[in-house]
Amino acid sequence: MTKTTSALAWIGLLAVACSSDSDKEVPVPGAGGAGSMGGPGDVPAGSGAPGASADGFGDLDPGGDDIGATCFGETRATEQLGLDLFIMLDTSGSMLDPLPGQAAGGAAATKWDSVRGALEAFVQSPETAEIGIGLQYFPQIEAGVPFTCDTNDQCGAFGPCSNSLCVVTVSQDDDPDDLDPPLIFTRVADGGPTPCFDDAGCTGPNERCQTLAGECIIPPFLFTDVPDGSFLNMNPDPDGTLQAPVCSQQSDCAGLPGTTCDPLGICDDFVNFCTPSLACGNAGECFALPSTCASQTKCDAGDYSTPAVAISAAPERSAAIVTSLGSQTPQGLTPTGPALEGALAQARAWAEEHPDRQVVTLLVTDGFPTECAPLEIPDIAALAQSASTAARPVRTFVVGVFSDDDLADDGQARLDEVARAGDTSSALIVNTAGDVTADFLAALDAVRTTSLSCDFSLTQGGVLDFAAVNLDVTDASGATTRLFNVGDAAGCSSDGNGWYYVNDPSGVPQQIRVCPGACGSLQSGESTAELQIGCATMLR
Repeated sequence: MTKTTSALAWIGLLAVACSSDSDKEVPVPGAGGAGSMGGPGDVPAGSGAPGASADGFGDLDPGGDDIGATCFGETRATEQLGLDLFIMLDTSGSMLDPLPGQAAGGAAATKWDSVRGALEAFVQSPETAEIGIGLQYFPQIEAGVPFTCDTNDQCGAFGPCSNSLCVVTVSQDDDPDDLDPPLIFTRVADGGPTPCFDDAGCTGPNERCQTLAGECIIPPFLFTDVPDGSFLNMNPDPDGTLQAPVCSQQSDCAGLPGTTCDPLGICDDFVNFCTPSLACGNAGECFALPSTCASQTKCDAGDYSTPAVAISAAPERSAAIVTSLGSQTPQGLTPTGPALEGALAQARAWAEEHPDRQVVTLLVTDGFPTECAPLEIPDIAALAQSASTAARPVRTFVVGVFSDDDLADDGQARLDEVARAGDTSSALIVNTAGDVTADFLAALDAVRTTSLSCDFSLTQGGVLDFAAVNLDVTDASGATTRLFNVGDAAGCSSDGNGWYYVNDPSGVPQQIRVCPGACGSLQSGESTAELQIGCATMLR
């Protein structure tokens, strides 16, 4: 950046006025309370203050106790950056899972219904009118490969055609004190559905590969309290994940007395399941549940880097996103690795082209990776970290739509690992036992407000000496704290209350980004931030 002679001379005078050998802590001038200044450190290059203390304040008597002289620079209001958001949205088949607490076999609301409704409300909200929003989905399916199949020939190189899944057999005794034998049934293995060719493709404890024909159901007219028959949910927790007893033949249902192995189908609304005995009713005609081509999913990150709806803040982008969402039918598995890699590639390219905007990626998923490398969470987190620590950083937010059972003991921690690597504090979990539409919309708003509150422009107000910029945060009581410059995003791990520069492609600072630890109070409106120009930058 080229500076004018007069600007350099003025900044030099300010820096000399700040010079001191003192390492004492002093309050921020004019603040309502004492700042948390820290101790001495290296002098920023270009500050023009060879003897300046790390906190940017001087001392009339460096060898004495009289702290009288301070560096009075220029105060500027912070200006929030415009926000652009690229959403990578999970449309795997499990998004069609019915939400808990609904009658089995009816026209049940699904995770997809709620997520889609919340996204439509979000993009049409007045609060997002000036936010650029783009969208892509995962999984992507190989061109020309049918999602459903009857023969291997239909799949070609992407076969075989199969409906084999990884399953486990469960023995369940709700009341160990009674004399009834335990209920024994087979269900889809945790983390699934996971297609398989043989047992080697099922890696969880006691998992095996089984070709499925249907589910064990209560047939009509067997019990007077369920005259129409019913699907079964074997999960003892009614708010937990649906656990349907699956079968290949009638003997698979022997451990559930009175049930029948009925071929599973899908209603022509492509949402509700059915069997020959349990019709669709108002949901339409029941069709046989088809097999799928096992290798139909695209695993190249490049296939996920092109938006279904390009990033835009134009008025027509809301209608484009609503139309795109309406055209989706969730299907397939969960290739999280290439999906996130592609999303970050799109977001980083956009950030390079728009240095005056803050660009973030939002990963929305209802499951953990089931297909396509990388599959391991540390490897996926590394993708997010590479983007968040780049010269033009792009942060990754993670929103998970999960039941408690799906999260299990370590699910939150696994999602948090990706979020932290993406320079966001933790994943946002929408629990399927709650109001999924309202809670998902609240999560989207949290992403919006966090992003808008914690990034500030440096392009307003003329030429700056970037070694003489500080950020002051004033809380509700009027107490002001000067934050340390921690160097980069990695520095936030040691000082969550710091800040760092975000540079343009030529390396010139364009933005100030506040670390997550200090972001909360700014996000809530409990604190405000101001730039102080002219005093040596406080470095951690």
